[in-house]
Amino acid sequence: MFEPEIAAFLGGGRAFIVATVGEANEPHATRGWGLELVDEPRIDGGRARRVRLLLDADDVCALEHVRRGRRVAITAADVRTLRSVQLKGRTVGLEVAGADDDARAARYCDAFFADISAIDGIQRGVLDRLVPSRYAACAVDVEELYDQTPGPGAGAPLGTGAP
Repeated sequence: MFEPEIAAFLGGGRAFIVATVGEANEPHATRGWGLELVDEPRIDGGRARRVRLLLDADDVCALEHVRRGRRVAITAADVRTLRSVQLKGRTVGLEVAGADDDARAARYCDAFFADISAIDGIQRGVLDRLVPSRYAACAVDVEELYDQTPGPGAGAPLGTGAP
């Protein structure tokens, strides 16, 4: 399970940069469009750190990496403060996004774009051009968690409990 403070941070309108790798370790970067924490039971009776991440359903490369259960890194950054957290793990599922996911993506865009508008002055209509027409939902078992906030603590592991 995620520590409450990390869970709260990840639940906001953060900028999500998603990196995947292909068969020959070729990198691919894309944007995430919302993230949900999932409390997943483990075989040993504990709880897994799993997230359900919304991706652009037309990003063929990212979806192919996800389908193959490849490694993924998700960096979540607060636009206003630059506080950043990186999650690393393995993809464990992919499905077509449903109506609840579409609503989650809309809430995510409202929060994320409001922060961008407040900091950079970019109008919402311009930002709306970035929004995908449809989403895919990717499940990721988070194995590693790091502070990536710029500064001397960048790269430090977060959370001491095993996933």
